[in-house]
Amino acid sequence: MPLPTIAAVATATPPHRFSQAELLALAGYADAQRRGFFNRSDVEGRFLYIDPATFRPDETVDELGERFRRGALELGEAAARRSLERAGWDARDVDFLATTTCTGRLTPSLDARLIGRLGCRPDVQRVHVGDTGCASAMVALQQASNYLIANPGRRALVLAVEICSAAYFLDDRLESAVAHAIFADGAGAVALATGGPGPALVAHRTLFRPEHLDAMGFEYPGGRPRVILSKDVRRIGATMMGEMAAILLATQGLKREDVRCWILHSAGRRVIDRARTLLGLGEEQVAHSRAVLRRFGNMSSATILFVLEATLGAEAPAPGEWGVMIGLGPGFAAEGALLRW
Repeated sequence: MPLPTIAAVATATPPHRFSQAELLALAGYADAQRRGFFNRSDVEGRFLYIDPATFRPDETVDELGERFRRGALELGEAAARRSLERAGWDARDVDFLATTTCTGRLTPSLDARLIGRLGCRPDVQRVHVGDTGCASAMVALQQASNYLIANPGRRALVLAVEICSAAYFLDDRLESAVAHAIFADGAGAVALATGGPGPALVAHRTLFRPEHLDAMGFEYPGGRPRVILSKDVRRIGATMMGEMAAILLATQGLKREDVRCWILHSAGRRVIDRARTLLGLGEEQVAHSRAVLRRFGNMSSATILFVLEATLGAEAPAPGEWGVMIGLGPGFAAEGALLRW
């Protein structure tokens, strides 16, 4: 039975990129502790779907929602079209569309709004994965993979788009300042086929640790989204990356040294540091995760697709070599995939 393969990956970002110093000025933090979150983040700059000339830190809930809608559709469409172009497909070639976001809500959902904009067939099958946090691109990828395994010869498109700047909440909580120091906006799309060129998705696995349910997520005081981000995430996330890697490798009887490419979610500097140590990896094996964090910040669910794009663009694995792809999200959850070239 042919396995789903990655035909193309593409990303999109807003037009405005901000340095950390510029974002500190926008946030208005003056104390050393909060400024330190920005300065020690290993993030050099980020793209945000805001116009610096008109930005106001006191946007209403309705204004945040409208900015999310415009940004999600604009960036989502751009990433999707680039992925289709790289795959050599027309939008009407897509049989299954899986979309995901956690930084805003739309009804009709993101997939429904993009079907017409992209020009998909009216009978395209679809699913929207919502409220699954930073790991949701991996959840959507698994749904698309399951569809292709059940329907060989068809084609799928996975899209993750996040407007994290529509979930900024200026208050006195330290975790809010940490979130403001690393999160950003972006979109990523993956075109999937069966039996074609590109790395194959050999296995998917999910791992939950519900005892950490309250460590990360959103709450909505007054209807406005606010990030929950415990300092324990750096420890929990890295540990679960190690556990997920072991689970994925066990599906094929592999060892860590058998893996050529490590595609790890750029959750933050300390998560990457701890994961590298736990997995016994060299600095070069987490270089793409670090580079995405440095240039783009953490774009929630879209981030792992930026790391995937960077990896596929820079690496040239030989046929038969392996890759491990892991995203982290609230729940607390690790979502993983095992790739083979």
